[in-house]
Amino acid sequence: MKIALASSLVITRNIQHNLSSILQTMEQCSGKADMVLFGECSLQGFDCLTWDYETDRQIAVSQNDPRILQIRGAARQNQIAVSFGYIENAGDALFSSQIVIDATGAVIHNFHRVSVGWKAYWHTDNHYREGTNFEVFSHGGKRFAIALCGDLWTDGRPEEMRSLHADAVLWPVWCDFEAQEWNTSVKYEYAQQAALCGDCVLLVNPFCEDLNVSDSATGGAAHFQAGRIVDEIPAGKSDILIVEL
Repeated sequence: MKIALASSLVITRNIQHNLSSILQTMEQCSGKADMVLFGECSLQGFDCLTWDYETDRQIAVSQNDPRILQIRGAARQNQIAVSFGYIENAGDALFSSQIVIDATGAVIHNFHRVSVGWKAYWHTDNHYREGTNFEVFSHGGKRFAIALCGDLWTDGRPEEMRSLHADAVLWPVWCDFEAQEWNTSVKYEYAQQAALCGDCVLLVNPFCEDLNVSDSATGGAAHFQAGRIVDEIPAGKSDILIVEL
C-alpha cells in the first residue's frame, strides 16, 4: 500500500484555495498512491478561528458541507483515498478533526484531536471540544490510527497509541518551526517521540503561504521507523513524499 504524504499549500481562511490544493494533489497522486494524507487544518488553516463561537461556527464545516462532498467525489473519480484536517462543525460543537475518505468516497473514519493545543482555551467556552481517545480503523488490509500534532506530546498518549498496535500511525501536524531548525535538529526529536507511539509513524506538515501569520506551517514530511527517519521531504517548501507500507 502506498501513502502520499502531501505538504500542501494552505492560505488561512481561504477555503477555496485550500480545497483546490487538495483536489489538485489528489489528481496528481491518482495511480501513484492508494491514499493521500494532508496535514492538520489543511482545509481552513490553523489560525482560522477567532474564538467567538458565532463567527467560528461559520468558518467550521460539517461532514455534509458541499466542499467535503466535492472531495468525496474526487476520491471516487480519482480512485484514491484521502485524509485531511479541518475545523469541524458537529451540532453545537467545534473540533479540530481529521477525516478519512476511501476510494469510493465513503467516510471511514473521523478523528477528533484529543489535546487542547489547537485552541486558545483561556478564551473558549464548551462549544470548543476535544475527543477522548485514539481509535484503529482498517483500510487496504492495514490497521491505522491517527493523532493530531500535540496529541503525541501529551502525557500518557504515546503509550495509549502504542497499545493499539497499528500498522501505521498517521501524524498530521501544523508545525511552525523555522525550516532550518526542523531540518537540522527538531525532526530528530520528533523521530524519538514517534518511537514511543508506534513502529511506523507517518508525519506530514502543510506549507502555509500566509506572509502575515506568525504560526505559519513550514512544510515537510517524514516516515519514522523505530526512531529512525527512513525517508523525508525537508521543511521549507511544498512537496509530496510517497511511502510504501
